[in-house]
Amino acid sequence: MKKLLFIPLIGFALFTGCTSSNEPVKTLSYKSIDLLDKYGVSESALMKTDDGYIFVIPDPNGAAIYKLDKKYNLVWKKITPVLLDPIKSEIKNNKLYILGYDQKKNRVVLLTYDLSGKLLSKKYFGKEYNLARDFAIINNTTYVAVTQYTPNNNSDIVIYGGKTEITVSTPYMDDVKYIKPYQKGLLVIGTTQSDSENVIIAYKSLDNKTVWAKTIDLGMDEKPLEVSIDNNEIKLKVLSTDNMGAEKEVTFVIDQNGNVKSVKKGVEFKQLPMKYRT
Repeated sequence: MKKLLFIPLIGFALFTGCTSSNEPVKTLSYKSIDLLDKYGVSESALMKTDDGYIFVIPDPNGAAIYKLDKKYNLVWKKITPVLLDPIKSEIKNNKLYILGYDQKKNRVVLLTYDLSGKLLSKKYFGKEYNLARDFAIINNTTYVAVTQYTPNNNSDIVIYGGKTEITVSTPYMDDVKYIKPYQKGLLVIGTTQSDSENVIIAYKSLDNKTVWAKTIDLGMDEKPLEVSIDNNEIKLKVLSTDNMGAEKEVTFVIDQNGNVKSVKKGVEFKQLPMKYRT
């Protein structure tokens, strides 16, 4: 297992107490209420097509694919041919991709459909008991990220696709959350856990070379919440939890060389005292 040298991003662990947000409280639209009433999903679950919407939800027999028209009426419903725990679904290039875990074969599987509901392919990735995490499509090649457990009870991040496996490994428990196409390779965001859980962010080439790789360590437990890319600038939102259970959102802006340009602290959520917990 290759070890990467991660450089802690220090100096950002100064928390200044609880802040408040003046943003107005969002109310559910009639559309959201209608969707929740009919199908049990919110607007965020819908993937737009030319003639309506598609969404994917768990089903006792696998995963259920719903096709709706533009007025949110049901056009058709299909159940996947495997007992699938769906992790992520996405429409790209007029195809529906569903990544999940086949509970019968205990393997990560990616299903591809056309937008009329016809199954085009079913591909398995990795080894037994790997955990499905994310996928990305680059130049018509699909890259699938999994968490792979090792014989010494640790875990590695492995990305399958193309001619070379892309890996991110430390001596600890590693887990991948997101992969994103970035410049000439992939941006890999996850966590590594030794005494505490820290965020990993790495830029990997498609031939498994590490362009740069770092950790975000605020001296507490951290996990990635959201990542976006704009003109090669990376915006990474992290949830940090201290030893007393208080949580704070921290947003890092990182340049293409892996340098932190700015740090913005968000709302802090304090844990209730023990006597008030149920």
